[in-house]
Amino acid sequence: MVTSTSVERARALNQLIRREAPESERLGQLTNGVATALLDANLFSALLPEGDGGLGAGRAGFFETVEEVSRADGSAGWCLSVCSAANFSIHKAASHEARQEVFGSGPVALWVSLFPRARSTAVDGGYRVSGSFGFGSGSSLARWVLVAEELPDREGQQWFRGFIVPKEDVDIKIDSWDAMGLRATASVDYTIVEKFVPSHRTFEYPFLQTVGAASFSSQFGIFLNQVGLTAFASGLGARALSELIANAPKTKRLVGEGFQADDNVVQFGIGELEGRMCAARSHFLGLLADQDRYIAAHGAPNPLVTLDFVQAAQTLTRAARDMTLFAYDHSGTGVILSSDPLQRCLRDIFTGLKHASFTPALLTSVGKSRLGLGAPVARGKYR
Repeated sequence: MVTSTSVERARALNQLIRREAPESERLGQLTNGVATALLDANLFSALLPEGDGGLGAGRAGFFETVEEVSRADGSAGWCLSVCSAANFSIHKAASHEARQEVFGSGPVALWVSLFPRARSTAVDGGYRVSGSFGFGSGSSLARWVLVAEELPDREGQQWFRGFIVPKEDVDIKIDSWDAMGLRATASVDYTIVEKFVPSHRTFEYPFLQTVGAASFSSQFGIFLNQVGLTAFASGLGARALSELIANAPKTKRLVGEGFQADDNVVQFGIGELEGRMCAARSHFLGLLADQDRYIAAHGAPNPLVTLDFVQAAQTLTRAARDMTLFAYDHSGTGVILSSDPLQRCLRDIFTGLKHASFTPALLTSVGKSRLGLGAPVARGKYR
């Protein structure tokens, strides 16, 4: 029996996710049909080993899986990226007992708070946890949430404690997510008030990954999050391009004769922007493969490749943004309707690119390094 890959499973759900995307937006969360399909396909555990109930995907496979789902609906791709990273974090860092409790009853998703806003008090057997949190992407379909608190530094490095909290212990503010785009992600605000978390559902981790260590770190989580969210942007750019190519031969220009497909500006733009996306995507996946080989050998990302990887992620997301904006600009009047797929791509990508992973300051850091004004970083083998 041949087990389908995570990418194949994502591709099989494309039409369902596309068809239900407008209803997901109206609801402010993925429809039950889409959420159930993603869970039944076990896509949130794509990165987990097959022996532990996952699909055994590598990070390149994870990228392509999120990208494929994002082609169908940006909100679905975003939720898949964020919740998959949370699932992976729990599998890598939590105790065996906690993993059994979370994953032991079949496919499941967790959502996560990246900011350490939890507060805890030690009690017999565990901790009393409280805190106010935001951006709970995937909260509508997840059964658990991972929150963290900052601990005192150890040997000059930041440390954190993670808490795995069941959804029933979380007060979700349902109406708190009203955004320009990514409307179906249910990225709500939520609070936890004096809830008991047993010790086996907690774990401590540093900011920096120690070379050779098998444990989890903030650095590792940030790296994985960047892979998934870059895939989200790449998928939206590809969807925008496909919409433009499909519609241009049928869209009449308001001035002059012919259709949008006859316009040399449209022709040139497709040629240039598709090329930029393809080149950036290949470069990004090449660096991802380099990092994967290094992680397999050393247990942590290669710091000498990290800045190049960040630069590649920024380049691909900005190329996808430019493709989406170009497709919107050169489409018919129908794109003003909120139900139009291209408008949804535009709103989703501009909303998503406000995430900290895409801040322009990251490219400033790259420029400073190249100019010798920041920390020295090795230049990749492609230079």
